[in-house]
Amino acid sequence: MTASRPPARPPMTRRRFLSLAAAGSAAGMVGPALWSQLAAATPATGSRQSGSSTGRTLVLVTLYGGNDGLNTVIPYTDPAYASARGLLAIDPSTVLHLDDGFGLHPGMPRLAALWKSGHLAIVHGVGFADPNYSHFESMDIWQTANPKDPSGTGWLGRWLDRTNSSPLRAVSIGPSVPTVLAGDTVQAAAIPPGPIQLPGDPTEVALYRSLVAGSGTDPDLLR
Repeated sequence: MTASRPPARPPMTRRRFLSLAAAGSAAGMVGPALWSQLAAATPATGSRQSGSSTGRTLVLVTLYGGNDGLNTVIPYTDPAYASARGLLAIDPSTVLHLDDGFGLHPGMPRLAALWKSGHLAIVHGVGFADPNYSHFESMDIWQTANPKDPSGTGWLGRWLDRTNSSPLRAVSIGPSVPTVLAGDTVQAAAIPPGPIQLPGDPTEVALYRSLVAGSGTDPDLLR
């Protein structure tokens, strides 16, 4: 009995990536087909390849707004917490208990379940010396991991550089590539979560549409 090899997937070229992304944006979301194709795609001829993969994926969720850390992971047994927070303090009877006097906000039962099953870790006191109280510069510091000069590359961007990775090794869900995924020589790919909307007044939008009409055979995103 002979076993035949499964047909090889076509290489992940720039045009193929844009075609897949267009299918996702047309549906108003990043399509599952795009992710499965990206995960299984073979590198294009001549493309850069990084070292062996561990088979694990890092998902980084960045909260650009303000998050009240003391009311997320709550030191509810510390008397200083209640006295300093006043009306903002969470009632200890409603806290989802962890251990060592800490608990989660009552609105986080799913995270509490992950904690109990051993699938959640919490790291306290992450920060940097002489914190900068500018929201925007602080975000740059977090994303570059460089408190002294947060104008350079992101910490994941430097990983892309060091591993000589393809831009498709790291994908940002959003309209642009965040600083954390920007390297000197490699930039991550960005996929908007919905249909692309170009800026401009009605006259400019009409111009966009006329340009699109001239490239009717291309995928939506490429057009």
